[in-house]
Amino acid sequence: MAECTKIFWAADFSHFLVYTLLFFGVFYILISTNPTQSNNSLISIFPTQNPPSHSPSMTNNSQNRMVHYRDKLDEALAGACTEDKTVIIAVVNKAYVEGDKPMLDLFLDGFWLGEGTRKLVKHLLIVTVDQTSYERCMFLGLHCYKLETDGVDFVGEKLYMSADFIKMMWRRTQFLGQVLKLGYSFIFTCRIVMFYG
Repeated sequence: MAECTKIFWAADFSHFLVYTLLFFGVFYILISTNPTQSNNSLISIFPTQNPPSHSPSMTNNSQNRMVHYRDKLDEALAGACTEDKTVIIAVVNKAYVEGDKPMLDLFLDGFWLGEGTRKLVKHLLIVTVDQTSYERCMFLGLHCYKLETDGVDFVGEKLYMSADFIKMMWRRTQFLGQVLKLGYSFIFTCRIVMFYG
């Protein structure tokens, strides 16, 4: 009987040892493989309960998910893309957002009035080239990205094939290359078009 008790005790101890090592191994992996954690890594491993969202599109799953973006462009693209990382890109400047009925508003009306196009607005990324158009885009609650270029003023009209026009076209092409490098596909509207069914 004593020998049988020793066997059970040895088996229980070995199970305890295996489970303890497994627990600490998993715990170590959780701590060491999260590169964004700072000195308070033990606290931030376990997320706290988020307050309920007032947005109907926000789910608990998306609230607790921590996403790390390389830069603001990556963040803007991620917010606007479809599941297969496709995004609709439109570039606007001050001229597209000013006036009684600006071109940007007409463009957005096309999504509203077109057949089956309303859902596409959430996949639209408005790339702005000046502060006025960026502020208008943010006011409308769209996905916005401000394209900044040193030494070039994109606010005013550029004459076709002028030096500033060529710089603007090259910068736009470089921007679209950045989008591709980040792994996104895009539909690009170089002119604001209307979607009417």
